Amino acid sequence: MSTTIEDLSSTSKRLKVEIPADIIEKEYISSLDNIRQRARIPGFRPGKSPVSLIEKKFGDDIRSDLLDKLVPEYLSKVIKEADLTPVSMPMLESALNIKRNEPLIFSFTLEVRPVIDGLNYTGLKVEEIETELDDSEIEDTLKGLQQERAVYEVVEREIKGDDLLVIDFEKLDESGGNVLSSGKDQVMDLSGNLTPPGILESLTGRKKGEVVEIDLPSFEGGDKADESEEDKQQKGNTIRITIKEVKEKNLPGIDDEFARDFDCDTLDALREKIREGLLRAKKGSAEKRQKEKLYDILVESHEFDVPESLLETELERLVVNEKLSRKKSKDLVSESRAETGTVDNDDSGIVEEVRPKAVNNVKASILMDMIAEKEGITVTDEEVGMKLGILARELKATPEVVKNLFVTKDGSLDNFRYKIRDEKVLDFILSRAEITKGE
Repeated sequence: MSTTIEDLSSTSKRLKVEIPADIIEKEYISSLDNIRQRARIPGFRPGKSPVSLIEKKFGDDIRSDLLDKLVPEYLSKVIKEADLTPVSMPMLESALNIKRNEPLIFSFTLEVRPVIDGLNYTGLKVEEIETELDDSEIEDTLKGLQQERAVYEVVEREIKGDDLLVIDFEKLDESGGNVLSSGKDQVMDLSGNLTPPGILESLTGRKKGEVVEIDLPSFEGGDKADESEEDKQQKGNTIRITIKEVKEKNLPGIDDEFARDFDCDTLDALREKIREGLLRAKKGSAEKRQKEKLYDILVESHEFDVPESLLETELERLVVNEKLSRKKSKDLVSESRAETGTVDNDDSGIVEEVRPKAVNNVKASILMDMIAEKEGITVTDEEVGMKLGILARELKATPEVVKNLFVTKDGSLDNFRYKIRDEKVLDFILSRAEITKGE
């Protein structure tokens, strides 16, 4: 076998391969003989048919099978011997045709991962991030746990600002004569910051059984002069609330008994448990920020061309995400603003906007691959299972459900596995980084 390699660019190669005639002939005769031994030709016993007859009947199939066998085999050998890392499927430049006693010569183009001279990922400098903990943070966490353990009891008194209500409501049109929407036995928590303006003030001091009509502020925006009569009718800004039940919040005491709800014998033990958890979370957050910085440093400090096919794939992904994001934003603004062209749906414009990010993403992916290979960083099935379990607990789902979500979205768990591997690579880079003191 002889090979020549032409550099079309740092990420594209043309390879010309010649499979010698004697190899072609040897493989052809072997296939011919195998078919001869199995073929049932009328008038001849198996293995006794004339070779010329077998060749005439099965020659095209033999040549096709040899192409299917030899071309991938020799492509693989060439790529391996040339120490190339393909990032796309090889593209043959012409049709192939096998002839007996003649070499098979073919060429193909191939996108490859670029060679990076001076790959540097150890000793990168990143600033130390303080993870000090204030006692007030522990107390705030305790109060948060106390709120989570709050118990609501029905009371017969006037409404206060931190009560829980059970209500029926009706949203009325601007005339007040038509109901646009309604709800029965709805729970309204007055203790948070989510109660719409005007409602808390109007309900405070009221009692069970009372009916309250409240004028809400308008959030629609836009020029009301351009609104149709139908639009105005559908808006409505009056809500009628029927108070069905008033519940008072009772907080448990923060003491040793409270601590036992969290598997701690004493309140001091609970405080120490909270301290450890908060410090662990702060350290994790600090390391995440450091790894994000190292990730940026890694990309910025290595200049190389990215394969076009990988860039195009990443551009398509980012364009889709950007269009979805813009659509959500458009849905949140008024119709009049959307008509001004604030949202640009021109894909070519979006492509140019996201191209720098796409280039950086592809560069980062290539660098992650190379570092993982060099350091032997891999991800086991057990690690994938463990991460799925952690994610499942966070989402309050089963690992199988979470696994199916990834498989449905990506077709496999490969992308999930790569994310775990990249995190391990960044852990490795951070472990070899130079941590500097900030000013």
